Amino acid sequence: MKKLFVLMLAVAICSIAYNQPAGNRKMAVTTNSEAAKKLYDQATTAMEDVQLGKFVELANEALKEDPDFFMANKNLATYHMYFGNDQKFREYAGKAVNCKAELSEGEMLLKDALRRLLDNKEADVTDIGKKLVEKYPQDINAYYSLNMFQSVNKDYEGAVKTLKSGLKIAERPGPVYNMLGYTYLSLNDTENAAAAFDKYIEMEPDNPNTYDSKGDYYMAVKDYTRAYESFMKANEIDSSWGMGKALKAKALSDSLLKK
Repeated sequence: MKKLFVLMLAVAICSIAYNQPAGNRKMAVTTNSEAAKKLYDQATTAMEDVQLGKFVELANEALKEDPDFFMANKNLATYHMYFGNDQKFREYAGKAVNCKAELSEGEMLLKDALRRLLDNKEADVTDIGKKLVEKYPQDINAYYSLNMFQSVNKDYEGAVKTLKSGLKIAERPGPVYNMLGYTYLSLNDTENAAAAFDKYIEMEPDNPNTYDSKGDYYMAVKDYTRAYESFMKANEIDSSWGMGKALKAKALSDSLLKK
């Protein structure tokens, strides 16, 4: 499935406090609701696993618990921006920018990025992503933010460097390899794309998204037979995955055989 920005699990402040050693801090996520934070954590995990419908549902549930939850609004805004829904992007980005909560330093940087994107959706905000990485070098979420900003601006070579740096500190490297695979495809580097997707499968063999991603790779290189097999493997693991893509790959494969 198409690579995504992912702002993953972070520590909360205010009513939910967590102190970390200097130099090893992760960006704090601000909310006044334990219930909202729990739903947010579940939503970010769903996004990491590319369960997009579940992500949207859980993020909106978090906002019901805390309507002024900056990161929930921010993540929904950037999700809709990525998929081209400008109305929804502006709705959630507006709520995030107008948030009244006292935000962490990292959140303030992201708020500035959203403000600039609201003024001009073509704005280059990679400078903010770089500041996040500099400030939180041990937080994979900072690398994901920079990767997203680079990808939106089609700086795929920069995104590759960012993701490779993120691999050095990622507690769960599988999703990073997944993003690398799609980024390499954007550069038409099919050899490295295949290697990245294979590494994702190696690390998470029971995750249907690994085979869905490899199926996308096979579709990109027009190996429709293997694409069908990969999508069906995803479907075998979880029946909610792959069937539509598998049928499309099968139809393309059959059409080639008839020629």
